[in-house]
Amino acid sequence: METTPFELTPEQKGMLASLLNETGQPASLLIPAIVKVLEELQERAPVDHDESNGHETNAHAQKEAAKPIWEIFEEASRDIPDEVLARLPTDLAAQVDHYVYGLPKR
Repeated sequence: METTPFELTPEQKGMLASLLNETGQPASLLIPAIVKVLEELQERAPVDHDESNGHETNAHAQKEAAKPIWEIFEEASRDIPDEVLARLPTDLAAQVDHYVYGLPKR
């Protein structure tokens, strides 16, 4: 097995060990899968290089984070048809555990 040209922090080693334990997969299968997912994420989100600290930043995420959460929800809810909104229970917020997890209503 070839050694890597980089070091993992103790926290990173712990996260990798946890993933290996949870999935039951060997590192030889899990690490390529993780790399593939990261590559897909990188392709979807443009990355800028922040010259001030030398770290890469996700420009799209920064722009989204600058918006207040209620604006993000408002924009997302514009695409929901009125017929769908009309079918939502009027007590959805108060009884979310019932509608999401099937617990008895309070």
